Amino acid sequence: MPKKIQKCVMGDLVSVPLPNHAASYTTISHKFIIDYSKQQLVAAGFVIVDEEYRSTADGQIAQGVYKLSYNSDPELSMMFAWTNSYNKQVKFKCLVGAYINKTGTVMVSGDISTWTRKHTGTADVETQQTIDSQIANAHMYYNQLVHDKSTMENVSLNKRRQSQMLGILFAEYQILTTEQASLIRQQMDKPSNFYANTDSLWAFYCYVTIALQSSHPKTWMEDQRILHYFISTVGNFTPVAAVVPEVEEEVIVDPLANNYGQPENQTNLLVQIAEMEVADTQLVQNGGENDVVLHQSEEIILEIEEAEETPFDLDAEDDAMLDALLVPIEREISPENSTDVFPQDEEIVYTDAVGNTFKVPIPPCVGHDIESEQAFDLMSIVEEEEDENIPDFF
Repeated sequence: MPKKIQKCVMGDLVSVPLPNHAASYTTISHKFIIDYSKQQLVAAGFVIVDEEYRSTADGQIAQGVYKLSYNSDPELSMMFAWTNSYNKQVKFKCLVGAYINKTGTVMVSGDISTWTRKHTGTADVETQQTIDSQIANAHMYYNQLVHDKSTMENVSLNKRRQSQMLGILFAEYQILTTEQASLIRQQMDKPSNFYANTDSLWAFYCYVTIALQSSHPKTWMEDQRILHYFISTVGNFTPVAAVVPEVEEEVIVDPLANNYGQPENQTNLLVQIAEMEVADTQLVQNGGENDVVLHQSEEIILEIEEAEETPFDLDAEDDAMLDALLVPIEREISPENSTDVFPQDEEIVYTDAVGNTFKVPIPPCVGHDIESEQAFDLMSIVEEEEDENIPDFF
């Protein structure tokens, strides 16, 4: 293991001075990643059982691994890991994987559970969003790794086949140093941990993860990803369908059901209205005689509305009908009154079409009496003037 790679504590990474690069460089600090990741993990309901940090001597490149309390498989716990740098040699990366409890190593999915971001533009904002996304899908990533482990346990590899795979990882994929390759060979000969079947693909996988613990933080996460991808081609891993959590429908509480604080055996006006509306709805749906009565009531209402909307118009037939209903008014004139003026006790008598007779007294017309007197005086004057103009022949 290179001397400049060492384990450290959180305080060592937080104290590393921030870089001073060009204006286009967006700083993603170790402290921000640590604080935000732990905050979101706790908010999601996870408990951080253990945390491990590694970095270069100057702290410019660092990595963190958080072992979480969730483990549906007793041998695997869920874990969250990240890698960051201040010297532009490593892009920010984070992922959700599995922590192998017996070896203290990790499993990283080869396809879906990694993310990288260059330190430019809105990298700081996108870093938050990506950490949130990884944590939100944590169970899906973990379940896939548990399924992959189960598959590897059922694949048998003899020592010759294991040696061939070791050579491919070392020579072809180049994710192992000579020291790491030698460590894997030692584990094949004498495992440091107990395995139900040392000739299984799962045992060989664990041998390699032990060796990768000494990888440089710059390549550690990518080395883990390549290992899992290569092993998946050997074991023919099948993807696990994402489990969509059931979301309970929000129950909208009707305020009527609460009875507004009243005892349950009492009711209120709103409850009664609601019950009447339900009863009316059931009445319409049930049909039968109720429909006939309701239909007749609706017809009467419609006829009244139409009558109110139709303007009152009398045509010739209506005029004739009105004339038939009314009879001429008969006036009785007393013998002593020779003028058209009605005396005070005079009455109007008329009979309707069905034979009913009505009598209404007519009040005296004062204006008409005055006009009659004035006319009488004028005639007297005219007669006198005519008498004066007649020549006296006698």
